[in-house]
Amino acid sequence: MAKLIYSPQWFYGKDIIIDIVSVCVLLLIAFFSIKYYKIKKNRNYIFLALSFAVLAGSFLFKILVNLNIYYKYIETKDLGVVTTLYQSMKASGKLFITSLFLYWFLTLFGFYILYSIYQKQSMSNFLFGTYLLVILTYIAYPDYKIFHLTLLVILSLITINQARNYLNKKHFATKSVAYSFGIIALSQIFYILVDVNNRFYVAGELIQLIGYVILLITFIMVLRHGRKENKNRHHW
Repeated sequence: MAKLIYSPQWFYGKDIIIDIVSVCVLLLIAFFSIKYYKIKKNRNYIFLALSFAVLAGSFLFKILVNLNIYYKYIETKDLGVVTTLYQSMKASGKLFITSLFLYWFLTLFGFYILYSIYQKQSMSNFLFGTYLLVILTYIAYPDYKIFHLTLLVILSLITINQARNYLNKKHFATKSVAYSFGIIALSQIFYILVDVNNRFYVAGELIQLIGYVILLITFIMVLRHGRKENKNRHHW
C-alpha cells in the first residue's frame, strides 16, 4: 500500500488552488530576483531566480499529479477516502509516475540550488550533490516521508544559514527570509504527520504558502529599497 490521497475529503481540489497560487508567488519571486540582479549585478540573484523558477516548475508537476489522482478517484469512486493502491495509479500510465518523480526531484533540486548559494561549493561538488538527489529521489519513491524529511533537512540548513547572516548583519530582510524558510521547513513536519491525521496535510499546505508569501513580500521590500539606494546615488 502507498498513500496517494493525503487530504481530507472536504479539501479535495482546494490544494490544487493553493498550489496554483504558490506557482504564481514563486514565479514572482524569480521575477523580482532578476530585477534585483539588474540593480546589484550580483550573480547570486540569477541563481536565486533559477531556484525559484525550478520550484515553480515542481509545483506544476504536483498539480498534474493531484489532478490525475482526483480524476481517478471521481472516475472509479472505489479508491477509498484516504489511501489507495499504488498499482491502481501505476496502471493509469507513465504520466503519473513521471510527474510525481519530477515533482519530488525538482523540489529537492530547487532548494538545493538555494542551499548552494549560501553554502559555497565547487561545481564538481554541486554536480555530485545533484546526482545524489536523483538517486535519493529514485530510491525514496514513492515513500513521501523520506521526501519531506529530506526537504526538512535542506530547509533547516538554509534557515540556519539565514539566521547566522541575520546575527552578523542585523538586516530586516535577512531576518524575514530566515523566518520564511523556517516556516516552510515547519510545514514539512505537518506533511510527515499526515498518517496521524490527514488534517495535517491541510495545515502543511497553508503554512507552506504563508512561508512563500512572506518571502515574496520580503523580495518586494528589498527591491524597493535597492531602487531607492540607486536613485540616491544617481542624485549625488
